[in-house]
Amino acid sequence: MGKRTDLTEYGYRKARARFLGDNDVCHLCGHPQADTVDHVVPVSKGTVDPSDQDNWLPAHGVNGCPTCGRKCNGEKSDRAAPRLTNSRDWYAGP
Repeated sequence: MGKRTDLTEYGYRKARARFLGDNDVCHLCGHPQADTVDHVVPVSKGTVDPSDQDNWLPAHGVNGCPTCGRKCNGEKSDRAAPRLTNSRDWYAGP
């Protein structure tokens, strides 16, 4: 696959920085200081506009989470996002 210039253009990088300035809690581990955006519908599928912010969620990228050390977006890859794992299972029923 060729180089993805749409993800490196100035307008995209500026919008991403603004988005992360407002939303820095990683949707995968729940810790702050997310440094990249995770595309809910993967850009690799070729069916979405990479700059569509409705398809963005904050995540930790190659530098990893400063709290837990995970490289959340890399671990997730292009699979569906797992639910957050916490000390308590808030999703469990009564």
